[in-house]
Amino acid sequence: MAVVAVAHGDCPADLTGDLVVDGSDLGQILSNWDGPGGDITGDGTTSGADLSAILGAWGACPAPDPEWYLITTTNGTVTTAYDATTNAVVNTWTGAAGGASVGYLRADGSMVRPTIHVGGAYPGAARGGRIQVFNPLGAISNDLIVSTSAYQQHHDIRPMPNGNILCIVWEGHTQAQGTAAGRLNLTGAIWSESVLEIQPTGASTFTIVWRWNLWDHLVQDANASGANYGVVAQHPELVDINLGTIAPSGGDWVHMNSIDYNPTRDEIVMSSRTLNEIFVIDHSTTTAQSATHSGGARGKGGDLIYRWGNAANYDRGTVSDKKFDVVHSATWIRDGLPGAGNILAFNNGDRPGAASDYSTVMEVTPVRDAAGNYPIDAGAAFAPTNPSWACGSPGQFYGGQTQCGAFRTLDNTTIVTLTNSGNIFEVNSAGTTIWSRTNAGTNIARVPRYRQVNGSWIGP
Repeated sequence: MAVVAVAHGDCPADLTGDLVVDGSDLGQILSNWDGPGGDITGDGTTSGADLSAILGAWGACPAPDPEWYLITTTNGTVTTAYDATTNAVVNTWTGAAGGASVGYLRADGSMVRPTIHVGGAYPGAARGGRIQVFNPLGAISNDLIVSTSAYQQHHDIRPMPNGNILCIVWEGHTQAQGTAAGRLNLTGAIWSESVLEIQPTGASTFTIVWRWNLWDHLVQDANASGANYGVVAQHPELVDINLGTIAPSGGDWVHMNSIDYNPTRDEIVMSSRTLNEIFVIDHSTTTAQSATHSGGARGKGGDLIYRWGNAANYDRGTVSDKKFDVVHSATWIRDGLPGAGNILAFNNGDRPGAASDYSTVMEVTPVRDAAGNYPIDAGAAFAPTNPSWACGSPGQFYGGQTQCGAFRTLDNTTIVTLTNSGNIFEVNSAGTTIWSRTNAGTNIARVPRYRQVNGSWIGP
């Protein structure tokens, strides 16, 4: 294990980094007068204001808020919390099997971990099917099997502020059902995607309180007498059932791999590996409305209200317009940070035929109107044309095809994870690496960081 660390604290007057504001910091002020070297206040120059800041902060720096980053291994049973300053292990949780994706910390310190369910009927990549909730003392309070013959949780989950849990699930359809829905040349089952909002009701029980099915929002232009027939370019709110390939073993089609919830907008964002897109849906609908094309705050029921990354999927772009070559880790940037409401996503960069590939973290700023809707002009793609921020270029880093991702932190930095290499690093807004860690021999989907503020854990 190799670690390079930079301390995270909130003591700007400590210019020397020794966690004490004293004469050595005062010396920095005096020796850099009228220059930038002693600028505490952030106005670009060292002046009397910085001298006042030094004197006002004199003495020991306040203890920083506890800050942890969580590593969940997909090839091991443990989720580990590390102190973000010292890199020391501060907590561990042991699950029943390997992690399906990311373990998430709730505000009260409980931890929610998606876990492989070995008895599941859907043996696809990054299968889950079991969600284990650990209480703040570390004991398992809920052990939920989200896996039946009809559906199975896979990849990501997302704890919600109301205590419920959002899950991506595969939803199985037979060859006959897929053909009837308009899929051409189908030779076996096809697994679509659904989103479940589950409410734990006991140690091993839960209720599905909300559901969205992609199968209710399809379009196809190959069979005029078949179901879901329409002009694809006229329906950017629907997904063409003839897009993409189906996994030869099983039937995995869209392959969603991340999910995140925006409580301010009551919207869900997901990423699709197979279709190279991110999708946004309205969570304010009822389950009944989510199966239709109307209702909810956006008035569109369960239709896609925004999509980005591959406009050719709805016949409003070409291959040259594609932004993602395998996408993972679509997340919202939380309130209180620059770019709040923007979407962060990891472009793996698995370009066909590329001899030397590279990955890119992209921040997308969706265009919204005054009412908060996502407008789209006739014949045009959803805006913007390009990401508002990106990190990653040829020769910088490459995550390969499997998982990987990024989270924005409370410091407005970005933590990037390269799954197969176990490499985790943090970049600032300029794309400069300020912290890194390598966990050799481990597979890590993504690494979130949490800070305890006024007794509550806050993170991505």
